[in-house]
Amino acid sequence: MNSPSRIPVHGMKDKFAEVYLTPLAAEKLGNPSYEVAQAHRHDYYYCVLLEQGAFAFEVDFQPVQLTSQSLFLSYPGQLHRVVAARPERGWYLAFAPALLDEPLRDILEQCLSEVMLLPLAPAQSAGWGALLQHAYSVYQNGNQLFRQPILQALVRAFVYQVAAAYLLGEKLTLRTHSARQVALTKAFKQLLRHQATARPRPAALAATLCVSASYLNYTIRAVTGFSVTYHLQQAVMREAQRLLAEPDLSVNE
Repeated sequence: MNSPSRIPVHGMKDKFAEVYLTPLAAEKLGNPSYEVAQAHRHDYYYCVLLEQGAFAFEVDFQPVQLTSQSLFLSYPGQLHRVVAARPERGWYLAFAPALLDEPLRDILEQCLSEVMLLPLAPAQSAGWGALLQHAYSVYQNGNQLFRQPILQALVRAFVYQVAAAYLLGEKLTLRTHSARQVALTKAFKQLLRHQATARPRPAALAATLCVSASYLNYTIRAVTGFSVTYHLQQAVMREAQRLLAEPDLSVNE
């Protein structure tokens, strides 16, 4: 089969209320379909709650392994593909950025990792699975009164729980840094997610964040171990790698 001339951007299929939700089951074992095995982007958040089984992804050319009782969340625009899929029980959830309220959107955009990968306790995995099961019953019921706001509220509640679990782990990792340092690093990360393709300069980012370039660099290096310039280079390189994967673009383009 010939590969497509451009990297496809997948929109949500069969979505309702900016949500697509489906269970993962043992009958889907085996090799992923050609469509998802090839590098592609999404214009939505992509989440897998895996209660039992295994997945292997590649996100922006980095391997990601998902095992039983874990959760994976990737961001809109990231280049990724499914390398291997052996789900036995779990859920696949896609949701549009517009579904998120501002506080929740800020939490996700300020995450310091490029993807969210959470190991879950058995009770946590079962509880989140039950919440998605309830959301799925609403998703499937076309006769449900107030179906859209109920579904959106359930999905937001699920994502808030995911964000809370992530922040708890992140807080333990960053406990040696001041609240001001952590807040500035998160604001920098959020800004970088929005401006990576614009090739921003450190001084311009510092001005946007209302700090000096030297203080910004000191803080980012203290919290992450790398300089502002390094993070900018990595962001530009990731986007360059995505573009280089476009078969019909020249290297100069």
